[in-house]
Amino acid sequence: MTPLGALALFLIGAAASIFGSLVGLGGGFVIIPVLRIVYGVPPTQVAGTSLVLVLANTAASTVGYLRDRVVDLRLAVPFTLGAVPGSILGVLAVRKLSPTGFDFAYGIVLVVLAILVVRRRSVVSRPLEERTFAHNPWIGVIAGVGIGFFSSLFGIGGGVVLIPLLLIAARMPPHVVTATSAFVITTTAPVGVVTHALEGHVDWVFTLPLVLGGLAGGSVGPAIAKRVSSPALITLLATALSLSAIGLALRHLL
Repeated sequence: MTPLGALALFLIGAAASIFGSLVGLGGGFVIIPVLRIVYGVPPTQVAGTSLVLVLANTAASTVGYLRDRVVDLRLAVPFTLGAVPGSILGVLAVRKLSPTGFDFAYGIVLVVLAILVVRRRSVVSRPLEERTFAHNPWIGVIAGVGIGFFSSLFGIGGGVVLIPLLLIAARMPPHVVTATSAFVITTTAPVGVVTHALEGHVDWVFTLPLVLGGLAGGSVGPAIAKRVSSPALITLLATALSLSAIGLALRHLL
């Protein structure tokens, strides 16, 4: 890869990570369409490569969120326990998907998530200290399996499960959901990363500049998040999810 190409990937990783840390999705939902549409990377390597970036991004942003004490640790531990077996299942499942099947399955997930997030605008958040059904440890462990599965299947991290569950169903404050999602991804993604790496699904030529960008962007995200309103975060998330889904669909329709 040329130095200019590496710089482009670094900037893409930084931009994706800043945005990902704002909405608690780790930046993978931005990187995946880029790798599929622009570079034509196969689904298995997209999932593995993206997940490494997601881990770097969320690890950097989680430090800031823990420092600001906005992570709900009561939720995080059960999610982490359930995500370990789910992560391994996700790696095995992605090998069964064709490139077209991967793109459309991922696109559908993004569209559904965007619709749910838009609906969240009309939902009033619970008080910050109030416990929800999601604080039930058994629900957390079961949800954690889904978090790990989708995290490794698409390389997006577990936010695709956590955002609907915590933001919409449990009506938790968006900034707490974002921070908690980043923490859970940081503690669960390593299992998927190691499994993908052992399967040869990580393209290190793409990964290294993306990860460097992810570390740079992830450290900036929490500071920006403190200055962005909750409605603005919801709008940003829904818009980004919709654009990613449209891009994947156009790749096959044009």
